[in-house]
Amino acid sequence: MAAILKLTFVALLVLMATLPQHSDANVIGSCWDTWSRCSQWSNFFTGKAWLNCNDKCKSLGKRGGTCVLTPSTCPIARQAYQCRCN
Repeated sequence: MAAILKLTFVALLVLMATLPQHSDANVIGSCWDTWSRCSQWSNFFTGKAWLNCNDKCKSLGKRGGTCVLTPSTCPIARQAYQCRCN
């Protein structure tokens, strides 16, 4: 049951992230960008729905990546772990 709720939540985030940038509802998109690879709640989907941070960075031609605590663009969190490529 918890897996279904998580999947539904992520599907909603993906849908909201596709809204135009000028939309107030795109706040979900900024949260998605902040949390998608490095958050504890999304860990279940890492490797299934998206690459982990290190592998994503490698797919972009970088040496790798790590999750780093940074200021958040999501209005419901001041800081969050974000994937940073090196």
